[in-house]
Amino acid sequence: MARTTTRFRTTEATIEKVTDILRKAFKDRFEDEFVFHPITIEPRFDHEGDEYLKIYIVFDGDIENLDPGWTLGLRGAILDQTEEDEVFIVPSISFVGKKEWEEALDDD
Repeated sequence: MARTTTRFRTTEATIEKVTDILRKAFKDRFEDEFVFHPITIEPRFDHEGDEYLKIYIVFDGDIENLDPGWTLGLRGAILDQTEEDEVFIVPSISFVGKKEWEEALDDD
């Protein structure tokens, strides 16, 4: 059943917590060749009206070499570490190369 609320339940504190989880995961997994900045997290509603987090991660490095298992584990870590009674977070993560991100910003 779709939610009828039009207000986001995700708080700034939750977004900060997710950002911290991501930064730690990158630090543990990658070397200096990958610069993950910026990390942009936006609450959104899906087509059924359920809230989720859209996460954009911009970095220098070879996006083709990202391990799909690691990225799936990253989503699991976010879910595990942000369990809250009032907020159920489903992350949607997009990895974007720095060049593509800057070109998209220039187009705006």
